[in-house]
Amino acid sequence: MKRVLIALTPTVPPVDTSTIETPDLYLAAFLCCLDQELLGTRRVGPRVFFQFTKDAELEQLKIGWYSNQATVLAQSYASAIKSLKGLIHSG
Repeated sequence: MKRVLIALTPTVPPVDTSTIETPDLYLAAFLCCLDQELLGTRRVGPRVFFQFTKDAELEQLKIGWYSNQATVLAQSYASAIKSLKGLIHSG
């Protein structure tokens, strides 16, 4: 008789479809600069996922981010990065 071993990987719990998550600190900082409300964070092992409300405006902002067409004020962006890093490292 042949034995078969199946490796199980930890599963990530399902997320709410009305939210969007990103592990990208810089995208999250960009969204925060443009008044997208950070709903919270979720940890999966060492990774942190930033949660935002999924809507048409956020989708347009993501398109602008990934197409390198969007802009924000440098000081606001730096401040948002620092705030998110503080959030990550505080808990």
